Amino acid sequence: MRFPGNVSFLFRSANIKFELLAALIAVVLFGMQACSSDKLEPPKTDIVNPDSIPSQESYGTTVTFSDSGKVKAILIAGRIRVYSKFNYTLVDSGAKVDFYKEGIYSSTLTGRRGKIYDATKDVEVYDSVKLVSTDGSVLTTNKLLWINKTQRIKSDEFVHIKTPNEDIQGYGFEADQNLKNYVIYKVSGEMQK
Repeated sequence: MRFPGNVSFLFRSANIKFELLAALIAVVLFGMQACSSDKLEPPKTDIVNPDSIPSQESYGTTVTFSDSGKVKAILIAGRIRVYSKFNYTLVDSGAKVDFYKEGIYSSTLTGRRGKIYDATKDVEVYDSVKLVSTDGSVLTTNKLLWINKTQRIKSDEFVHIKTPNEDIQGYGFEADQNLKNYVIYKVSGEMQK
């Protein structure tokens, strides 16, 4: 049996009507779901204390400390995290500080991590600390504090100083940042060269 030519048109027309009806149903269902009271929430993190989040964070950073246009120190660090609420900045992933006296390079301080006190700009360095002056003097310790105002360094930890003239070690220490004048409070070993 043969159908007249307009029958195939009716089948095509029915398919189009069915597709339009299916699309309309999908739009209505999607719209109803979007209007539901179930709102999407961002994923939750495991941060217990919001104060543990820094206000600023940077990588591969250089910070210049200056006074009256004269450079006092230049800090280079792998990562710096600023905690404005607590007025300090944490440095990790390696820290290097080049010190300047009257604008002239005097020594380099390195360590794995540190802390900058924002109010005073004092720098405390921890972990494998090493200070090398221009004359070749070397200080090693586990913790060292550079006092910005006086441009002096100090530590209450074990220190080892090796200069062209002596090799000395002890506990507790204070010096100028280029290791020219220093005091070790509890000397535990000394060797003259």
